Amino acid sequence: MSLYTFFGCLLVAYGPILSIFFLYIGQNAQHVLLMVSRRSEAGLNIVSANPHSPFNQSIFSFVTGYGYALTTTLVSYISLLVESIGPGVIMCPSCPQATTFFISAVTTSLFSLLHIVWMMVAFEGFSNIRKPSGIARVIWVIGSHFGASYATLLNGSETIQYGCVYSIITCIGILSISTALVAYSLKSRYQLHSHPHSS
Repeated sequence: MSLYTFFGCLLVAYGPILSIFFLYIGQNAQHVLLMVSRRSEAGLNIVSANPHSPFNQSIFSFVTGYGYALTTTLVSYISLLVESIGPGVIMCPSCPQATTFFISAVTTSLFSLLHIVWMMVAFEGFSNIRKPSGIARVIWVIGSHFGASYATLLNGSETIQYGCVYSIITCIGILSISTALVAYSLKSRYQLHSHPHSS
């Protein structure tokens, strides 16, 4: 394959996570430190610009999820990406029209976003672990992680035609549900913060 394939797959796999870094995390040095050093939440609240903000936990979970997503995507895809420069091409068994390099790039991109939202849902779940909603969120993170991981097995299936499409649709569905859980959590935090005396 050519350098076009290498850079195309590189941007597909790491484009979303790099854009998140440059647009959001890179602008705030505190978030970069959190991603690197993993300080405790109490210490971060002390140095936070808004130490009493109810959104600090969401910001911390987002940046922690980003750090984990960056680590796992670099480890899981970089060796396959380097192989794409070689002279041969590996076609995806379940989708013979697409290369394994491209399907893996799409999967890597989806999993980078999934790790971010899973971390946010998990933080919310563990902070409310005594409530049924907290337990349900933790169970969702574990179950959907298994579901998305097992769905990627369809990429290499020779018996299921268009298995890679089913795998990508499954990951997008899990990403949508997890994002909805994060949005609901942020909305309820905002309503609680803007109307503290209504309850």
